Amino acid sequence: MVSPFMTSLPDLAVPRTPTNYGWWQKSLPAMALAVVAAAVYSWDLTVNGWGNPYYAAAAQAGAQDWSAFFFGSADAGNGLSVDKPPLHLWLMASFVKAFGLSFASVLIPQALMGVATVLLVHGTVLNWAGRRQAFMAGLFVVLTPVTSIVFRFNNPDALLLLLWAATVYLSVRAVKRSRARDLYLAAFVLGLAFLCKQFQSWILAPAIIASIFAFGFDTLMMRVRRLLLAGLVMLTPAVAWIAAVELTPPSSRPWIGGSTTNSFLELTFGYNGLGRLTGHTSLGAVNPKDFDGVVGHDASLIRLVTINYAPEIAWYLPLAVAAAAPMAIGLWNRRYTRIESYAATLILIWFATTFSIVSFMTGDIHPYYTAMLVLPMAFLSAHACEQAWTRRTKAAYARGAAFTTLVCVFLASGILTWFHGWNPWAANAIKLAALASACVLLLPRPETRPLTTKISLLIAGVSIVLVPGLFIGESIRTPQQGSFPISGPVPTAESWHKRDAEQLRLGEKTKYALARGEPVIPQIAALIESAQSDVRWAAATTGSENAALYQLSTERPIMSIGGFSALDSFPALPVFQQYVSDRSIRYYIHQPGILHWSAGSNTLSVVTWIESNFNHQEFDGVRLYDLRSPLHD
Repeated sequence: MVSPFMTSLPDLAVPRTPTNYGWWQKSLPAMALAVVAAAVYSWDLTVNGWGNPYYAAAAQAGAQDWSAFFFGSADAGNGLSVDKPPLHLWLMASFVKAFGLSFASVLIPQALMGVATVLLVHGTVLNWAGRRQAFMAGLFVVLTPVTSIVFRFNNPDALLLLLWAATVYLSVRAVKRSRARDLYLAAFVLGLAFLCKQFQSWILAPAIIASIFAFGFDTLMMRVRRLLLAGLVMLTPAVAWIAAVELTPPSSRPWIGGSTTNSFLELTFGYNGLGRLTGHTSLGAVNPKDFDGVVGHDASLIRLVTINYAPEIAWYLPLAVAAAAPMAIGLWNRRYTRIESYAATLILIWFATTFSIVSFMTGDIHPYYTAMLVLPMAFLSAHACEQAWTRRTKAAYARGAAFTTLVCVFLASGILTWFHGWNPWAANAIKLAALASACVLLLPRPETRPLTTKISLLIAGVSIVLVPGLFIGESIRTPQQGSFPISGPVPTAESWHKRDAEQLRLGEKTKYALARGEPVIPQIAALIESAQSDVRWAAATTGSENAALYQLSTERPIMSIGGFSALDSFPALPVFQQYVSDRSIRYYIHQPGILHWSAGSNTLSVVTWIESNFNHQEFDGVRLYDLRSPLHD
């Protein structure tokens, strides 16, 4: 029995792409995309140093110790884990193990993920559309500014985008070929994504479930059964790893970073779950005093076109919206084949779900979180461009292309007002190009001017992508290092975006930044390197970025007291005192910046005890306490 959803939706009888090309001609667009993506994501890659030292140090620890590898420990002493699952760390640690610790070994994996993501997007579109649309979809991924930093940085978001692209590719192939094993493989890949960014990774799940239910293969009951089985497959990686963590005695594994009860389940539902969405500290949100009134305050329908987020993602929003409305109408009117209907439903629900979450979440959010929108926006933007190009001789489509171009350029011009003095010619150039192309496209009877219409559409396209392309160039040549990467130039308008951008730039060392950590003092690093080889931690300090920088500099385990924001409950004062008594820690590096900015009561109690009981030396204003030199001696 065929589902009533499918009574007027025929399968594709023949492939849409021509078959009279050689393999190399068919592969040429994909090869071109790979070259462009590789150039953007790998050119002068090491300019960003360690990228995010927090994760680079965890990869270094994982390359040294198998327990640190499995649990995602921040240090080889296995004091506490990072505040995310370890899947992306496993890949980085493998590179560090194979090629040694360097800037390149912790950043190249993400660049490779970027190239693979672009190729998967291209391959996915080929399942229901032509080579031109597939090429444009991959190109839009590359030309979105936020990807120029996500795939050049070692945050887990690079792997998340790759796993999403792989999941969509496999699910589309499953429907096109009516092959259940591809659906289960897609579910398994999405399950792996949980070990990247927990529930955030499953934002894609509702779109796939709804699309399979409506436009999958076989009967409706068979689809339901397959979805249930796919759900179990999706849960397998997450349940297996969480069970291993929760069943391991706390004394035999690191403290779970970001949790207050040393539980990965708490981290999942609290700090990285409801706390992240709602901003309520009772649900696990972490809001240091400097974030009061900043994080989450701008949640609204227009958040993505405000200064903190628009430079990363907003450039192609009008294109995406221009594609979404007619696509939804086409679905309603049953104009598409089954595979086209499946793809359209998946993309529309994915885009709407992600847009809503990014726009309205009120917990910890950073500009690069907008990367979650890149893939559905790329699919929609490519569809809009393809429709405008193939139907350019129809007046309605020509007028629609003109209007969308003007909206995109108006938005881009507005964004540029926040970057006063940066490439001042760009705003005028895109305005002139957009107006010129729109004037031609708005003329009646475009079918009588085929060549002029083509040229006008090409100029319109250039006007849309020119400024984002310049932002990407700025990302490539601007060194920055820290936790919250930001693409493009530093805005001149006062904003959270400006503050973070200034603090991430490697040349900006005038004030403390949680995102970047405090500079390593060479004399302190030398003493840490010379600490006894059998000590569990060569030193301890406050804040994970601070600990990571010293760990990467010395390649010795450094304990982070209080975790990332110095707000975790690890280690409790009695535990720390026992470590000192057991001679497990040699030094304490006093980092006052984070203590004034964020530290919790447990961290402050540990630091106060150290200050009251041990001798110290001072180097360039930083105190180094010798935990084997009590004051009474």
